[in-house]
Amino acid sequence: MMKHTLTLLTALLIAPLAALHAGDAKPPSPVKTGVILVNHVGFPPNAAKHCVIPDPPEKEFTVHQLKDTKFTQAFAGTLTEGGKELEPGWVGDFTALKEDGIYQVRCGALKSRCFTIHAGVYDVPMRVVFNYFTLARCGDTSGKSCTGPCHLDDGNLVGVGHRDFSGGYHQSCDLRKWAFGEVKGLMGVLNFGQIQTPHWDKGIVAEEVRWGCDYYQKLVRDDGGMFDSVFIPIHWGPRDYYASDPPETALWDNVRYQAQAAAYFQTRDAAYAAKCRQTAERVWRYMTSDKRPAGLYQPPAMPPLGHEFLKTAWNAFYKDSAGGLAYRISAALALRDVTRDESLLEDAARSAAKLLALQVAVENAPAQPSGVFWEGPEGDALAFAPRLFKLSQENIGLPLCELIRAAPQHPDADRWRGSVRAMAERYCGIARRNPWGLVATSFDVREKPVAPGPRGASPFAYPDGTIRGRVRGAAEKSLAYQYRKGGYHYHNLLAGLFLNRAGDITGNPECRAIAQRQLDWVMGCNPFDASAIEGVGYNQPLRGLFGEFFPPTPQIPGAVIVGLQPMSFDPQQYGNCGPNEYDMPQSGTALWLMAEQAKRQGK
Repeated sequence: MMKHTLTLLTALLIAPLAALHAGDAKPPSPVKTGVILVNHVGFPPNAAKHCVIPDPPEKEFTVHQLKDTKFTQAFAGTLTEGGKELEPGWVGDFTALKEDGIYQVRCGALKSRCFTIHAGVYDVPMRVVFNYFTLARCGDTSGKSCTGPCHLDDGNLVGVGHRDFSGGYHQSCDLRKWAFGEVKGLMGVLNFGQIQTPHWDKGIVAEEVRWGCDYYQKLVRDDGGMFDSVFIPIHWGPRDYYASDPPETALWDNVRYQAQAAAYFQTRDAAYAAKCRQTAERVWRYMTSDKRPAGLYQPPAMPPLGHEFLKTAWNAFYKDSAGGLAYRISAALALRDVTRDESLLEDAARSAAKLLALQVAVENAPAQPSGVFWEGPEGDALAFAPRLFKLSQENIGLPLCELIRAAPQHPDADRWRGSVRAMAERYCGIARRNPWGLVATSFDVREKPVAPGPRGASPFAYPDGTIRGRVRGAAEKSLAYQYRKGGYHYHNLLAGLFLNRAGDITGNPECRAIAQRQLDWVMGCNPFDASAIEGVGYNQPLRGLFGEFFPPTPQIPGAVIVGLQPMSFDPQQYGNCGPNEYDMPQSGTALWLMAEQAKRQGK
């Protein structure tokens, strides 16, 4: 008996070690087969509703309703092949099913998980994602954050000494509080508060909006510029800040955030609303004055690990670039909404005229705009080239949609509508090429045509026609696009927001259907059958752990990871996988899109 026990213990100990040293064997593919994939939570009644079956046993599918422990068939349909790009699958459309209930999709012997159709289907997920922001707070958090009070002595203004920069949030799976990043998530919280009035909101949404505003007000210098930081050192003590500006997107976004917050607080706290408005006006005056330094962003210092991107990530933002113009339009319109200063509307219209001059014309149809833009007035780079913090179509499309809303009768409004239509058509056309309805957000110009690679490769460039360069005598070049590039969840969720508005402007219902599918992807209808939202849905990959500080970021319910990739599920990558990092832009935008889908499609 003792000998048998020792043999068993030896086997249990040796087997894992043998597996560990078995060489570089390729891990099992995380792509699921033999399943029916669907949004893990469900759908509002009037939303588009789709499932994807990677390898269906037959081409007919049914949807069954569960009531009183009994399933009854409620819908029957035929699967359609889902395009030739990304991982394969057949698509079932059951949008016509609108009755409240608990449902399951079936195909042959396959059955999906149960999900819900209900106007309040996203109520709990929205609360979970909202709570992520409170848990991720930095500073004197009064016991509300997951870390407790921290960084109370932030920070050191280099060359001056201590200055109060406490507050804000731990943006990602680290302790940094990037000026360019946190505000993108906070815009989602603010828009959630403007769209939804949840029964649990006893002032806590306004408290969260104010927490973000307070930090961004501390970052504003007396001249209206902003202080920058690259968070050296990253640990739990004070960090260095610098008198130079952060990337220009942070300043334009701060104008927009403070201005929208001023409107939000007008009926809640008039004095604080005035403070937000004055902050927005001060930064706006700086950004539109000669005081603002010319030239590209240069980081004031370099973190010791993994941040080389800081040197070039904002090289696409300069005078009259597509990026700078798009951000300026959003800032001007938000400030105009709260000040009623009509000169701001004309500023936005002038920026739009310059922006539309950068829209690439369709080959052989120079009067017809395409869905892509040049980066700036010169050269052959596109605004959507695959940089880490690139501009994407939705970054241009959303400001133009806001402009159409603000001035539908403006003399240039038809041109704005044409631009939005072209971008929406491009998104919809690409979404039809893959089973997931996923849009591509990276576009660039290649000297030679790209050839489609292995099915499911990502990120991978796909061919999309030709384009004529602007350099004198330029030859015809190839246009290419990529899915799932970098932190793509942020851009795809923003694309959903843009497509909702584009659907209103163009009258094309396909736009709204594809908007829902961007959310479906993040909530589990993807090749990995994995929700990207911690605490919502199933099969979330392990969060990123990078060993830069201790204790590490814990699991935080409501956090959204930057982008699901095959490596997200690779056991050899666990603990050091960039796509699995939590991030506030993704989390806030998921909250915003859920709030909008619930409002638009839940009636």
